[in-house]
Amino acid sequence: MQRHFIDCEKELREQYGEPRLEDGRPCTATIFALGKCGGRELGFASDIEIMLIYAGIGKTSGPKVLTTSEYFEEVLHSFVNSIQARQEGIFHIDLQLRPYGKAGRLAVSLEAFQRYFAPEGPAWAYERQALVRMRTITGDQALGEKVCGLRDKFVYNGAPFDVTAMRGMRERQIRHLVTAGTFNAKYSPGGLVDLEYLVQGLQITYGAANPALRLTNVRMAMAALEEAGILSADDHARLRKAHTFLRWLIDSLRVVRGIPGMSTSHHLIAKNLHS
Repeated sequence: MQRHFIDCEKELREQYGEPRLEDGRPCTATIFALGKCGGRELGFASDIEIMLIYAGIGKTSGPKVLTTSEYFEEVLHSFVNSIQARQEGIFHIDLQLRPYGKAGRLAVSLEAFQRYFAPEGPAWAYERQALVRMRTITGDQALGEKVCGLRDKFVYNGAPFDVTAMRGMRERQIRHLVTAGTFNAKYSPGGLVDLEYLVQGLQITYGAANPALRLTNVRMAMAALEEAGILSADDHARLRKAHTFLRWLIDSLRVVRGIPGMSTSHHLIAKNLHS
């Protein structure tokens, strides 16, 4: 991805020049991974969830002049298209975890990121929870470290995990994403999402006091939670086996069906479990 990002920026700078902040300094940008990509857990047909964050307001140096917001929107469009041209039908680039989702700008300024995800900001609890899996994949290293520092400040702030908000989100997911009479390996009660939310909830609750828990990979996080004495050895073993089975099931269904579907009937699940 780093090569794609550099090539896209190089091509656009020939048209628009260097993006600069209002004080004349270069305006840097970084691309972050979230979700399965952030956790280094991509499976068959997984979405690649990314967010581009740039340093601030300004303009390009020309010959054609764009605002930094417009410029990095162009960079992101070019970057996404360069990935899709090689991965069409396998992976899908997902930009919806940015502030305000589909209603927000594709490229996010540092100030907008701070304003949206701060504890007093408008982000929903589940949106801050998603930042648990945020990691830098390419771009300016200093900006990446600054954003990850803000992420830690907003997510691991010492407040306990918001269980009520999580339950509300799970009820909506089950109502809208699970077909009646089927078991969805990701969204049904007891599915992959419940396991991931449990682990993330423990990370958020205890991560302020223990930075070793601030991991983007769920299996590494489970191991760290056991090492810290938060999960028992038995609970860790059970969660790890459940995670292995559910990921195997989801990937197998996607391979067999050739689409990102994850639902199957209760009868089929029972038959496979007992065969």
